[in-house]
Amino acid sequence: MVQNAFGAMGFSAEAATLLEFPVTMFDPGSDLTPLKENIDKVVEGLTKWQPAVKTKGISPPPPMVKVRGRDYADAVAQMNLLFLKNRWGDGLPIVPPTKARVNWVLRGTDLPRDSIVGKILPRGGIATVEGMAVCLAMAGGRPEHLPVLLAAVEAMIIPKQRHFHLNSTTNSCLPVVVVNGPVARQIRLNSGYGCLGPSAEYPAGAAIGRALRLVMLTVGGGVPGRGSMSLYGGPGRYANVVFAEDEAGLPPGWKSISADFGYPRGKNTVVFHNVSSTTNINGTSVGDEASALKALNLIAAFMRVPNHNCYFLDTYDGCPGIVLVSRNTAAGLVHAGWSKEKIREYLWENSKIPWSEVKKLGYEEEARASGISEGESLPITRKPENLILGVAGGMQAQHSYWMQMGVSGWPTSAEIRRPENTRWNELLKEALNDLGPVPEK
Repeated sequence: MVQNAFGAMGFSAEAATLLEFPVTMFDPGSDLTPLKENIDKVVEGLTKWQPAVKTKGISPPPPMVKVRGRDYADAVAQMNLLFLKNRWGDGLPIVPPTKARVNWVLRGTDLPRDSIVGKILPRGGIATVEGMAVCLAMAGGRPEHLPVLLAAVEAMIIPKQRHFHLNSTTNSCLPVVVVNGPVARQIRLNSGYGCLGPSAEYPAGAAIGRALRLVMLTVGGGVPGRGSMSLYGGPGRYANVVFAEDEAGLPPGWKSISADFGYPRGKNTVVFHNVSSTTNINGTSVGDEASALKALNLIAAFMRVPNHNCYFLDTYDGCPGIVLVSRNTAAGLVHAGWSKEKIREYLWENSKIPWSEVKKLGYEEEARASGISEGESLPITRKPENLILGVAGGMQAQHSYWMQMGVSGWPTSAEIRRPENTRWNELLKEALNDLGPVPEK
């Protein structure tokens, strides 16, 4: 944790550190004897220590790791054992990120390999394009996946997303990346049945999501119990949540998620948010006004489950979560007279927490700080349009989905930048040869 903090503040990895103090020493009224006994070392570190490395800028890359085995399969097995021994990766087997494979993945961008994407906290590691390609190669990703991964990382490190919380908090939250635009279908990113995974027909979501987690682990230092204090973690954190909105299934007049963020139709984009839980909602088929109200009341009931992080002053003006409905549920709602704006207003109004419950939960202080008077119901966000409402999932309408906000109420977005057309078309042709035809919806 100390090394991560030093890295995030720009100190050298060689900075003098003294790790001889028990945690209990920092409790009120504790024994300060360890500090007194080591005070000379503390003074020396603060006044005399100098780093061995004198040059400024990004440190040179470490030497390539070489692994030998009886044959290729044995070498791969030995490499995975080496990664586990060194506490690298996510604990699952990885694909060897050889020079050849990384160079192959790098064909997915026109950016130079040493281009800096940004600093990933809490460790403060510098994410380069090549580093992203290494993580994607380890996750089994392909070149055409790289533009989406780069955009996701760009969106993640926008300051208002507060990814330092996302990667280090005690909360068991995970990123959600929603892709809009034609690139989603081109790279086989799922928007229909099983869109949140798993799927061999649509492998892009798992590869990109797992690569993003590897970036957070290896570059950002979000290692459980060291950089990440997430109490429970969770299975969703292995590959996060990366999917496409079902733009072909949007009802007339229904704006896409990317359009809500100001992008024109047809623009390739990612919207990045973080959530702490995902919940299936059963019973949301819509055929008339009565069933529409039933479906919306069910969704609102799940949204009303208290989430303390929603009510902090720095998150209350943000997004409390993501609601997903299938194309048939969306079509049924529109047919019954419900626009996207009207749906959000209804969900916002009917997911408020009554004041009696606010008192039971001990949320009075947060409610008053958010401008709620005593006796009033507490909304989960300041205004209805803060809620992300999208269309995705299979054709049937029985189920909807609620993803509750994690540690930051401020979703971010970025444009996906593909390589120039000739190379992009070559990559898609290779994918066609490797994977077969793009599945029909």
